[in-house]
Amino acid sequence: MLDRLVELLARWLDAVGGNGTRLRWRWNQRKRDLGEAGMRAEMVVRGTRVAYKMCPSCRALVPRSARTCTECQTRLAGVRAPGLSRAVANLIPGATATTAVLLLANTALFAAMLLLPVRLEGYDPGPAFSRLFGFDPLTLVRYGSGFSALTVGTGEWWRLLTPVFLHGGFLHFAMNSWVLVQLGPLVEEEYGTERFWVTYLLCGLAGSAASQFLRPVNTVGASGALMGMMGLLLVHGWRSGGARGEALRQSMLRFAMYIVIFSLLIRGIDHINHAGGFVCGALLGLVVPAGSFRGRGETAVWETAAVAGVLLVVVSFYKVAAGAIA
Repeated sequence: MLDRLVELLARWLDAVGGNGTRLRWRWNQRKRDLGEAGMRAEMVVRGTRVAYKMCPSCRALVPRSARTCTECQTRLAGVRAPGLSRAVANLIPGATATTAVLLLANTALFAAMLLLPVRLEGYDPGPAFSRLFGFDPLTLVRYGSGFSALTVGTGEWWRLLTPVFLHGGFLHFAMNSWVLVQLGPLVEEEYGTERFWVTYLLCGLAGSAASQFLRPVNTVGASGALMGMMGLLLVHGWRSGGARGEALRQSMLRFAMYIVIFSLLIRGIDHINHAGGFVCGALLGLVVPAGSFRGRGETAVWETAAVAGVLLVVVSFYKVAAGAIA
C-alpha cells in the first residue's frame, strides 16, 4: 500500500515538473535500510536461542555452557554465550556480557534516581533536567549512597557496596560508563568472568570503605572499582612481561594519568575512593591468577565467590529498599 502511495506521489511530481525519480530512489533506499535493520534484529534474536557458541581461535562450534573449546582448548571466558547475556552485550558494541550487565544495572539505577527522586512535604528535589547535573543529597542517601554517618554510625554495612552502582550526575555516569567499556572486556579476557566480577566488587568495596571510614562523606560512583581494574591490569602487565605485558602496562599508566588529571579539574571527586580501589586492584594483581582455571577446585571456588557477590548485591539493595519503605 505504501509502495502504491509513493508511486502515485512520484507520478504526480513528474506530471507537475518535479523529480519523481528522486522520490522513488529515496523510498527504495529507505526500504533497503529497514530490511537490513530487520535482518540484524532477527540475527540478534536467533543468536540468543542457539545451543552453541563459536570458538574465536579455531571457529569450532561448542556447547553454550563450555568454558574451553573442545577442539583447541582455547579459554572461552570472553565469548558471548547465547541467551540474555548475549542479547544485552549486542546492544553495546565492544562490551562483553558481564560489562553489558553492569552497564545495564548502573543505567537502570541512574534512571530511577532521575525519574523517582525523594519527594517529601516541604522538600523539592528540583526538575529532572537539573538533576542531570547532580542529585540532591537526600535522593542519594535514599538510594544507597555511602553516607558514612549511617555506614559507620548506625552499622548500615550495605552502604559500602551499593554506592558502587550509583552515580552523582550524568557526567559522572557517562565518564564511568566509558571507562567500564574500555577496561571491563580487557579484564574479563585476561581473568575470566568470575574473577572479573569478584575483583570488581572487591575493588569497589575497598574504595568505598577507604572513603567512608577515613572521614565524613556522602559518596557514590564506580570509580573505585574502575581504578581497581586499572591497578589489576597494570600489575598483570608487569608480571606477564614481554611485548604484550609491557604494552598493557604502559596503556594502564597512561589511562591512570588521564583519570588523575581529569579528576583534578573537576570538583567533588572522591580521590580517597580512587586510591583505595587502585591499591586493592594492584594487590589483587599480585595474587589472583590469570588465564584458565587449573582444576575443578579452583573453578568451584571462583564460581561460588561470583554467586556470593551477586547475592550480596541483591541483599544490599534489598536493605536499601526496606529502609526506604520503612
